[in-house]
Amino acid sequence: MESIELINIQAVVIRLKTKKLLAFALMTLAASAFAAKVQAQTFAEWFDQKNTQKKYLLQQIAAFQVYSAYLKKGYSIANNGLGSISGSLKSENSSHSDYYNSLKTVNSAVKNNKQVGDILQWQKDILTLMSALDKTANITDEEKKYIVQVKAALFKDCDEQITGLQNVITDGKLQMSDAERLSRIGKIHNTMQDNYRFSATFSNQVKVYAVQRVQERNDAVAAKSLYGIH
Repeated sequence: MESIELINIQAVVIRLKTKKLLAFALMTLAASAFAAKVQAQTFAEWFDQKNTQKKYLLQQIAAFQVYSAYLKKGYSIANNGLGSISGSLKSENSSHSDYYNSLKTVNSAVKNNKQVGDILQWQKDILTLMSALDKTANITDEEKKYIVQVKAALFKDCDEQITGLQNVITDGKLQMSDAERLSRIGKIHNTMQDNYRFSATFSNQVKVYAVQRVQERNDAVAAKSLYGIH
């Protein structure tokens, strides 16, 4: 109760000071006008002085009003308890929650972005190209082991990229703005494009190598036959 009474007293003091300040303002303006006439100042000089005084007094009144508002807020807390603060915080927290929840929802424009389609198509093409290498003939066991290692490393990276993509385009997974989601998709797009280009080049090189080996063997057999070498 002591704090409430103190706040009431402070509020009364502020009101009294404000009234006195307004009275002082009127008196000051009247005195300025009288002094202007006595000293025979020009109207422009007197007007400038009056404006300066009014500006200063208005600033002081505004400062008292702000302080009075703080006292009223304190009086409200003293009467209503901390519940008035918690209610305000709950309202603010609710607005923040709404904002963060909106970041968890993926815009349809993001989900249907063309780059998403490219990434998924490259993943299918990579699987097709690399799986076809299992049927490659005329390569040694060591070469087959090397191909398996390359496939494992490539598939691991692709799996990480696809998992990242799924998180970006699935509601509730990540808190990101549309711009951030599109930026992340762009990076995944670049990586998957590199993976596809690598898989296409590597697959072609393995096939060419296998064909060249067959051709070399055929040439060797032909040469032996030509020169009668057994």
